[in-house]
Amino acid sequence: MAGALLAGTNTPSWSQSMTDPVNRYSKESMQQALQTREQYDVHGLSFDTGQSTLQPSAKPLLDDIATALKNFPDWGLRIVGHTDASGSAESNERLSLERADTIKAALVERGIDGGKLLAAGAGQNRPIASNETDEGRALNRRVELMRFTDSAEAKKLLKAMSDYLAAQKAISFEYDANLQVVTNSDQKLGLASSGTVSLSRPDKVHTTRSGGFVDVESLFDGKTLTLLGKNVNKYTQVEIPGTVDHLVDELKDKYGLPLPAADLLLTNAYDELVQGVYDSKDLGSGVIHGAECDSLAFRKDDVDFQIWVAQGAQPHPCRLVITSRLVKGGPEYSVQIRNWKSGDGVMPGDFSFKNSTNAEKIDVNDLKGSLGELPENFVGGQGK
Repeated sequence: MAGALLAGTNTPSWSQSMTDPVNRYSKESMQQALQTREQYDVHGLSFDTGQSTLQPSAKPLLDDIATALKNFPDWGLRIVGHTDASGSAESNERLSLERADTIKAALVERGIDGGKLLAAGAGQNRPIASNETDEGRALNRRVELMRFTDSAEAKKLLKAMSDYLAAQKAISFEYDANLQVVTNSDQKLGLASSGTVSLSRPDKVHTTRSGGFVDVESLFDGKTLTLLGKNVNKYTQVEIPGTVDHLVDELKDKYGLPLPAADLLLTNAYDELVQGVYDSKDLGSGVIHGAECDSLAFRKDDVDFQIWVAQGAQPHPCRLVITSRLVKGGPEYSVQIRNWKSGDGVMPGDFSFKNSTNAEKIDVNDLKGSLGELPENFVGGQGK
């Protein structure tokens, strides 16, 4: 999925006070936090050192969690284990998942439906305090409870959109995109661009993107990808024979140059979009460019994304907003689609490159710096 860069710093995120969170715990505060904020950090579920065996002192807390779930039978609960940075990252990730699985099993023993419980392990990757002190390490060893919704209707509507897109042999649309950047002073800045996409399945695509710092055109004819930096009058060509699906993967994984709204161009868009999703919501109707749309929201560990899908016989995407959850300030990347056409409504495209401006041919790595959204004075920073 498209992401947002930022220049930021590490910042703790708390659902409780940082002052002695264990002693501030109460069953009521935990239940209220899950009900209102859908998240709560538990610090009193103690395990044997380096093990996934719960200590006897954990029993009252487990009883409280089970009671909360019984009070709200519609809730689903995601249990995420966290460790400090002692030991290797790989072993800590494994240990955190084993501990989450142990808690899940303990809740099932207390009469909770296992189908409403999800276990995950984040290891040492999301600290909320410094690992340089005993106190900080103790705070990082926590269990995160996250209430989630699993909307079958939201997934059904997203799947219908994906199936519709995959069945279209020809697609074209225009788009407006906005990439947010968060500065070190917590100011959000938006970088706007616009462009076009023309797709002919299985193996041809033509895109343009123009913004304040970039003006780029890409053409793929099933064998060769051409990237033209219009603002610098330079181009490069890469041999990537295959389908558009293969092209999208190669550009993202090998060259770090994702196509606009790339996930939506894939024949298996649904599988890509829902990979890692643990929370889905159907938010009802919305209106984009005068068209009534279904508004759907999904959550993953790293991003939230919301998509508006046109109602009716052509359930195409109208707007996509991706919000980073691992970057301070939660910057967004949004794509709003207009002038959607498919099938016979798409004008025949020309996917061959004609060097009408006598652009200079250079290596792809020399051109990459001229194709990004950000000006050279922007420097990427750290996440949360």
